[in-house]
Amino acid sequence: MIRTKPKQPLFALAAATLVLTSVIAASAQQKTPPAPGAARPLNLPKITERKLSNGLTVVLAPLPNVPKVTTILTFRAAGTADDREKHPGIAQIAAGVANEGTDTRTSKQIKEELRSIGGSLGLGSDADSTSISASALSEFSTRMFALLSDVAQHASFPEAELKLAKENTIQRIHAGRADPGFLVGERFQKAVFGNHPYAFVVPDEKSINALSREDLKGFVATYYVPNIAHLIVVGDIDPEKTFAEIEKAFGSWKSGATPAEDNPPVPTRAKRQIYFVNRPGSIQSAIYIGNVSIPRKDKDYFSLRTADTILGGSFYSRLTRNIREDKGYTYSPFTASNTQATSGSYVAGAFVRNEVTGPTLLEIFYELDRMRVLPVTDEELKAAKEYSNGNFSIELASQSGLAGRINTIYTYNLSKDFISDFRAKIDALTPGDIEKAAAKYFDTYHAAIVIVGDWEKVKDQVTPFGEVTIYDAEGNVISK
Repeated sequence: MIRTKPKQPLFALAAATLVLTSVIAASAQQKTPPAPGAARPLNLPKITERKLSNGLTVVLAPLPNVPKVTTILTFRAAGTADDREKHPGIAQIAAGVANEGTDTRTSKQIKEELRSIGGSLGLGSDADSTSISASALSEFSTRMFALLSDVAQHASFPEAELKLAKENTIQRIHAGRADPGFLVGERFQKAVFGNHPYAFVVPDEKSINALSREDLKGFVATYYVPNIAHLIVVGDIDPEKTFAEIEKAFGSWKSGATPAEDNPPVPTRAKRQIYFVNRPGSIQSAIYIGNVSIPRKDKDYFSLRTADTILGGSFYSRLTRNIREDKGYTYSPFTASNTQATSGSYVAGAFVRNEVTGPTLLEIFYELDRMRVLPVTDEELKAAKEYSNGNFSIELASQSGLAGRINTIYTYNLSKDFISDFRAKIDALTPGDIEKAAAKYFDTYHAAIVIVGDWEKVKDQVTPFGEVTIYDAEGNVISK
């Protein structure tokens, strides 16, 4: 018997096609996206703060969404800016090797113990501080605190691990010298911060090779001390039980002298200046334009942050619409407001082909000046607020995100209500607030312009914008 294919699927396909056509037609009629829903409450945990007798600040935030604990131990005076004159680069090397062995545990034993508790442990340093982050299943929190305490107090810096860390650091620096992104960022820091510690990015090879185990031990003995540290704990915890575990693990840790801070002031610029890193053969120019701005704690933080979002800090920003969508100069222009403990910087940047280097500079200055003299639109401000509040809520949804935000409060001495007040502070901003912040900090008349590229190919486009100092990739001045 000959069978024929059933006709039902054909009718179903036709019906589906009709529905899809209707949906497409309806979508075409809707010219604006639907409005976002009302913001949900943050539902923050009750955060408590206590101190050990040695001065260690302990911050506990119960968040029992998963059976896990996340911790961040931060030393507020152990950043890359500290001890830079005597031992440049020591903070990065110490952070890279501290978890590779202690007086009683080898690197292998540390890793095996972390695996057995479902945990992780890592260190990182920036200009202001060094942090040790650790996590584990909540049932093993006692063991996690003991391991974290051991690394913080008793890092042994094995010779083999130190040698490997120094070699890897030197290789990364060599690789960076061939990367326009590294070169433009390094020169920008130096141009903006001058002799201030924030100008430091990486040490030279000689300084790295000179570091010894004794240097590292001396550094951590001075800067890894409990009375200038705080321990953030977020997760599936009972605060009283957890504090007892912390007291057992960290209570015998001896406090130390508070390191002195004797830093030169951030320089001021009398006029616009160009710092050009010559890279013959480059087919594009890496451009940074900016200046000093504000420390993290400054009252203008929220207005400057939002101005940054509108200008170049989000995908549908003014810079993106101008030099990406309208001009086609580059794929991803950007701006960034980098706020630190005692100062900060503001930068607008793009990586563009040689022939549009000058036009890109012109458009970036145009957008910076437009922000300074004209109010932003209500639509732009509303979108920036929704963007900031949405990202903030997403960030707080995880243990690590909440721990990071709490850590920021204690690292930069912010208001303890920073998290709970964030939305209200953003929502209260007006177009006038944004214009004032832009007028104050988007200073195009005293800006540092840093460009990495082929000088011979772009010099005629660059020189109209200011006086030029030319450097090689190693940072040596070629000509002024």
